[in-house]
Amino acid sequence: SNITGSIPKSIENLTKLTILNLSNNKFSGTIPSEIGNLPNLTQLNLSENNLTGTIPSTLKNLTKLTILDLAYNQLSGPIPEFIGNFTELTILQLSSNNFSGSIPKSIGNLTKLCRIYLSYNNLSGTIPESIGNLSKLVYLDLENNKLTGSIPKTFENLSELIRLALSDNLLNGSIPKTVGDLPKLKYL
Repeated sequence: SNITGSIPKSIENLTKLTILNLSNNKFSGTIPSEIGNLPNLTQLNLSENNLTGTIPSTLKNLTKLTILDLAYNQLSGPIPEFIGNFTELTILQLSSNNFSGSIPKSIGNLTKLCRIYLSYNNLSGTIPESIGNLSKLVYLDLENNKLTGSIPKTFENLSELIRLALSDNLLNGSIPKTVGDLPKLKYL
């Protein structure tokens, strides 16, 4: 679609809404904080727009989310620590934005996560060891950031992992031997 303008604040009146998909439009402006007043949302997809600003703190209320997709926007600032509240999340897609700062350690609380896409941002710092808690993880895409340090040894726990994309970062050290033992890994 080619819907333009900003996402209306009155969206908060749709309290029974479970899926909000406004992807692939031309929305601009910031993500309205009022979206955090939609307690029944299980899927939030605002990808492929022209959204700017940060992830509003009110989104911490969306604890039923299974999919959060904000990819291909111009969002910035840190990935908030409250992301760890989304314990039902199976897909976290924040690629191709301008997010900066480190990956929050609280990401390790999201034990239902199958897919993490954080590529093509400006993320820095080390990869949190807590990602090793995500035993259902199939795809982990962190490429094209500014991540430093080494690959955590805890990755040995990611027995379902098929794709591990870490290229174009500032990582150092060797690949842990245990990563080579991951039974389903096809792409490194």
